[in-house]
Amino acid sequence: MERGNLHRPTGNAIIYWHLRGNNRLFKGARIIASNFVISPLQVKDETLMVNFPPVLIRDHEELMGIAERNDLDLIRGEDILVPEDIEDFTEFYKQQIEKYKGIIQEYVSAFKEKNSGSEVSTTIPQLIARATEIMEKIRTMVRYREKGKLIQEKIDQLRDTQGKLAGEMPGLTFDRLIRLLDRPSPEVDELIGLYHQKLLAIFLEDYERADRLQRVIQERERQV
Repeated sequence: MERGNLHRPTGNAIIYWHLRGNNRLFKGARIIASNFVISPLQVKDETLMVNFPPVLIRDHEELMGIAERNDLDLIRGEDILVPEDIEDFTEFYKQQIEKYKGIIQEYVSAFKEKNSGSEVSTTIPQLIARATEIMEKIRTMVRYREKGKLIQEKIDQLRDTQGKLAGEMPGLTFDRLIRLLDRPSPEVDELIGLYHQKLLAIFLEDYERADRLQRVIQERERQV
C-alpha cells in the first residue's frame, strides 16, 4: 500500500492506476481511482462492502491530498495503457480491474482479521511493498552517503524479505538489483519501480506483463 498499513487497514481505501496514452476520454486526467468501503459489521459471516464507480483525477498530488484529508488507505495499481480507439472506457476499465481482485481481496482479508482480533499474517503484497520500501530507503542512504554499515543492515533486511517472498513465489530473486543498490546511477531508481511492477504482475498471474517487464529490466541492468 502506498498510504496506510495493511496490518491495520481502515476499511476505507482508494485503489488507483496511472493512465497512459492520449485517449480523448481522459479529459486531461492522468489517474483513474475507485473508492471502496468495508463495513465492520457482517451478515451471516458475509462481508459488507461498497465499491464506488471509478473517477478520473487530474494528477497524483490531487489524489494524495484527497487521501490525506480523509485519512484513506491508498493502494497503487500499475499503469493502464488506453488505446486511442477505445470508445467504451467503462467496459475497458472493468477488464483492467478484474486483474486486481487478488489485491483487493488481500485488503478485505486483512480488514476482517483485524476486526476478529486474530494475528494478521504477512501477505505477498505486503512483502512486495516492504521490499520496495527497503530498496528506496537504501537509495536515500546512498544519496546522503550514510555509513556502509548502516546500508548493509538494510541490505540484510532486504535479503530476509527476499527469502520470505521466495518462499511464497518459488524461483523469485532480485540478487542482481541488490548488488546495484549502492551505485549512484539514476537507472537503479528506475529498476526499483520496474521490479515492483514485475512482482505485482507475477502475484496477479499476469505473466505476459511480467515477461515484458523482465525484458526491460534486463536492458536497464546492462546500462548500469
